[in-house]
Amino acid sequence: MCGIALGDFLEALDKFAYYAYIEADAIGTVQHSLYRIPYCRRYMAMSSGQENLFPGVRNASCWQETESSPMYKRGWKRCLIGGATAFALAGVLFFFWCVPPLFDRLVNRTRLNRPYVVMPEAEALHQSLTVVDLHCDALISSRDLSVRANYGHVDLPRLTEGNVALQIFAIPTQTPVCAGVPWLPTDFDALTLLIAAQRWPRRAWTSTFERALYATERLHALEKRSEGTFRIVASTTQLEAYLRDRERAPTLTAGVLGVEGLHCLEGNLENLDTLYDAGVRIAGLVHLAGNDVGGAAHGGNRGGLTAFGEAVVRRMEEKRILIDLAHASPALIDDVLDIATRPVTVSHAGFTGVCDNERNLSDVHARRIAGQGGVIGVAYFPWTTGGRDVASITRALLYGVALVGVDHLALGSDFDGAVTTPFDASGVSLITDALLQADMSRDDIAKIMGENALRLLRETLPEN
Repeated sequence: MCGIALGDFLEALDKFAYYAYIEADAIGTVQHSLYRIPYCRRYMAMSSGQENLFPGVRNASCWQETESSPMYKRGWKRCLIGGATAFALAGVLFFFWCVPPLFDRLVNRTRLNRPYVVMPEAEALHQSLTVVDLHCDALISSRDLSVRANYGHVDLPRLTEGNVALQIFAIPTQTPVCAGVPWLPTDFDALTLLIAAQRWPRRAWTSTFERALYATERLHALEKRSEGTFRIVASTTQLEAYLRDRERAPTLTAGVLGVEGLHCLEGNLENLDTLYDAGVRIAGLVHLAGNDVGGAAHGGNRGGLTAFGEAVVRRMEEKRILIDLAHASPALIDDVLDIATRPVTVSHAGFTGVCDNERNLSDVHARRIAGQGGVIGVAYFPWTTGGRDVASITRALLYGVALVGVDHLALGSDFDGAVTTPFDASGVSLITDALLQADMSRDDIAKIMGENALRLLRETLPEN
C-alpha cells in the first residue's frame, strides 16, 4: 500500500512538472530515491512497463500526455490522492516518531557543556551528601529513563552521576497553553498532543486521571527494569531501609511519586485514594491553571480553596500525602495554611524578593510556610532565580536562608519541565561548589542539598 501511494505521488510530481514547464532535476532526484524502495520500485515498473524507468527526465515517455500513458488513464484524481496519501503518511510518521524527541531537545536544554567542573574539595563534600531534589517532570519525557541520554535533564545514570539519592517524580496532568498565550482557548491542553505523540494509551489522551495512573505505571516499570539500582519510596519504613542500603551501595538512587495539579481528580475525591494506592505521596493542588480544588498563580482562576478543595486537603493529610503549594495563588496558599495540621512544601519556586513575579513566593508566605515546618525548593530557571547561571540559583538560596532560615530550604530543580537550566542532573555538584565558595558551612550545605527534604518526608510519609 505504501508503495502504491508513493508511486502515485511520483506520478503527481511528473504531472506537476510537465504542466508547469519546470526543470525537473530535483523531481528526478526524488524519483531515483523512491526507486530504491522495493514496493515503490515494483509499482513503478508495473505502471510504466519500461525496462529503464529513468532514461532522462526530459525525454522520458512519462512526460508524454497520450491516451496510452498510465498517467493519462489514471488521471489527475488518483495522482493527487496518491500524493496526499504519501504526505499524510509522512506527517503521521513525523508526529509519532520525531515530535517527542524533538520537543524534548528544544524545551529541556542546559546552558553549560559537560563535563561540569567543580573544586576537588567541593566534589569530595558533594559525594558525602544525601542529595534530594523535590521536583522533576521526567515522567512525561519520551526518553527511556534507564538509559543515559545526551539531551533532557534526568535519567538514572545522570542521577547516579550527580549523586542524587532521592528524586521526586511529579506527573503534570494538564498544561493549558493559554496560560502563556492568552488568545488561545482555555481548554487547549498541550500535554494531550505530547502524550498522543508518545503513543500513550488512548485512555490517557482524554482523562487526566488515567494520564496520572499511566505515569505511575511508567515509574514502576522503570523500577523493575533497573534490577535493584532504583527504588520507589512510599513510606518512612522504605525510606530508612533505602538510606541504610545506600550507605553500603552509594550508586543506588530512589524516587517518590508525585502529581502536579489535581486536575486528575476530575472532581472525584475517591480518585485520590486510587492515586495513593498507585504510590503517589506528594501532590501539587494546582498547576498552570486553577481547578476544582482552588486557584493558581496563573490563568483566570486565582481564587482560594473551594469546598471540594478543603475536603481534598483533609483527605491528603489523613492519608499522609504531602501538600505541594507550587503554582498556587496567594489566596490558595493562605487558605491551605489556615487549615493544614502538617508541614507543606513548595517544591519548585523562588522568592519575589529575588525575582518579582506571580510564580514566586512573597516574603510573608515564605515565612508562614517555614513557620509551620515547611520546606521551599528553589527551582533552577530564570523565572524563579532571576538569572541563567549557577550564581543565580545560589543567590536565591542565600536569600531564602536569610529570610526563613537554613532549615527550610531545599533543591527543586523542575528538570524536564520545559525549562532551560544551567546543568542537568549530573551537575548538581555545581550548587555544592557555589555554596562552599559562598562560605556556607558544611552542615548548612548538607541541609539544603537534602537533609531538610528528608526531614519533611519523615514527618509526612506514612509509616508503612
